[in-house]
Amino acid sequence: MTDKSILLRCIHCRTINRVATGRLTDNPKCGKCKTFLEFPDRPVDVTAANFDQEILVWPGVVLVEFWASWCGACRMISPAIDELARERPGLLKVAKINVDYESSLGARFGIKATPTFLLYQNGRKLNEIAGALPKTDLERWIDSSIRN
Repeated sequence: MTDKSILLRCIHCRTINRVATGRLTDNPKCGKCKTFLEFPDRPVDVTAANFDQEILVWPGVVLVEFWASWCGACRMISPAIDELARERPGLLKVAKINVDYESSLGARFGIKATPTFLLYQNGRKLNEIAGALPKTDLERWIDSSIRN
């Protein structure tokens, strides 16, 4: 396939579908259940219960943000994280983990500060960075991590 493709999870049967970008305007349907596919345009909330399904088994790139509601830097960068999800649907899955509610995940990954970002591709951790970066720096970090 010479055309780029994106990954979309069916909201009905949870099957992951690969859709060619040239076919996105054709109202793509799930290959399994035939439900029309929706494009995720916001970050996914991740918990200990769905971490493996949303991040480790996802066959693409996932940006994971560990955040807290009391964290000023997290609130400051939140609009930029939402923009990344809207601007790269199907190419970059954006996931958020609230460390106040998911302390076991924070402990599992040794999160010492918020925000902390982990970048995964095909279930493998590529990189990690802590701190609130400007959106352009975060995009550069994502792109360079994927290339390496």
